[in-house]
Amino acid sequence: MWACCCCIIFCTPCQGRVAFRMPTHGLWAAQENSAVSSQLQVYRAFPHDQAPVRRLLDESRRSFAAFGAEDLPQLLASGACMVALDGDTVAAFLCASVNSARWAYLRGVAIQNGRRTDEGLHAVLEPAIDRLRRDGATHLAVYGTALWLPPALLHAGFERREWIVSLERHPRPLADLPPGPACVLPVQPDDLSRLAALDSVIFDPPYQLASGELIELMVTSGHFMLAEGVDEAGQAVLLGYACADVLGDTGQIIRLAVHPSAQRQGIGRTLLNHGLAYCHANGARRVTINTQESNKASLRLYEQIGFRRVGGRVPLLVRAL
Repeated sequence: MWACCCCIIFCTPCQGRVAFRMPTHGLWAAQENSAVSSQLQVYRAFPHDQAPVRRLLDESRRSFAAFGAEDLPQLLASGACMVALDGDTVAAFLCASVNSARWAYLRGVAIQNGRRTDEGLHAVLEPAIDRLRRDGATHLAVYGTALWLPPALLHAGFERREWIVSLERHPRPLADLPPGPACVLPVQPDDLSRLAALDSVIFDPPYQLASGELIELMVTSGHFMLAEGVDEAGQAVLLGYACADVLGDTGQIIRLAVHPSAQRQGIGRTLLNHGLAYCHANGARRVTINTQESNKASLRLYEQIGFRRVGGRVPLLVRAL
């Protein structure tokens, strides 16, 4: 079972003109093909580019960011992040990061207002892909939550791998659940290695979380619980986990995972019920959860306990590198 996690960036407009320190290495030239032809200077972004990048993300009508504002400096320092300049103005920005399974994820992209989408995207996408290939990445993936993004990426060689659907129900927990084979316990910091190992067993690479992403969920989620059982030798074994949070009057089951060998034993239902109880106790009037449209087992579970589909589908877009 799987539920995706979503991040929102909050950008603060930058005041005044920003002077760029143009690097002398790692420079690409992207020739525009518009009626007014211009030469874009494309280079790997660095932390000192943070202010103009923030401004572009905030002001552009074609902006996508799957990270928080506080994460931008680290992404600029460690990710495959590209900036395209037209003179001293940022014309386009793109950033990706790579997980332990060698899958890269598009974390952010923005294109200057008034510039053609295909031209701006091509200027930063192709150099970023070159770098990702050198870093050993095998695929580049993104959830197409911004309406303008999927058509542009499909035109740029991405394919739709999957549809993600959202479901919603009232937050009241289920009553009279029979006791299950697992104890439900709060997550602890030293559970990280077990969580990472479990996550890699349950999820295929597009959906796996790196250790850093699991740490972020452990720190930022209001509710993070583990399902723990006992093996034949009497040793504790991690069977599943779930995390949830409440924003305003809406609760979200951010992630729900059960080891394949422990499924169909009520563990997922128990973890989900704990998440519902948390959302209900913290003032949620509705609870949402996401999953793949092809994940029939999860959809069946969610619909059996009262979840109903809402909104449109979000495509998972992938380009093989």
